[in-house]
Amino acid sequence: MPTFTVPMPIDRRQAGPRRGLVLTELIVVVMIIGMMTSLAMLSLTGVFGQKKFEQEAYAIVDVLRKASHASAETDRRYAVVFDFIQGAYVLRQFVTLDLQTLPEDEAIISVGHFSKYCVLDYVLFDDFMDTRDEGDSISEARFIAGRGGWQYGGKIVLRDLDGNPYSIVVNRLCGNVKLVPGDADILVPVDAGELRF
Repeated sequence: MPTFTVPMPIDRRQAGPRRGLVLTELIVVVMIIGMMTSLAMLSLTGVFGQKKFEQEAYAIVDVLRKASHASAETDRRYAVVFDFIQGAYVLRQFVTLDLQTLPEDEAIISVGHFSKYCVLDYVLFDDFMDTRDEGDSISEARFIAGRGGWQYGGKIVLRDLDGNPYSIVVNRLCGNVKLVPGDADILVPVDAGELRF
């Protein structure tokens, strides 16, 4: 004869606290996952911002190098104009010997723009002309390259998203252009009377 077992009644007092514990555990796990995700996003945002800064800064270095190489290979002069008002830099070719007057728009070779990732801070030339001294009246700074090299050397100081300074150093003695971290020192020409030899 088959035997039947009668199921025991479920004690609701035991099931209720267990359900609450599972819900609390689930909330804690979701909070931990949310915190880890937000930390990862902050870290990735910093890495993305730094890569974007490097990309934009090296684009400026390439434009300066392009001007130097093109002027060395041809008998033409090129200018890289840093426009503080427009937040841009323009590579232009001079078609005349008048270096004070910018050429027409047809002479524009390339245009780049600064962004929140790469901000133009100031320009200091090796003859001590500093765009910070001009205040709000300064509109542009020009680096002019000719067959003999750069007319003036100096540095272009950029700031990244965190406000850290980086310098693009233009050395007129050797024509070298490089990006260095920090607000770099630049070589300054000296008078012949100051030389020891």
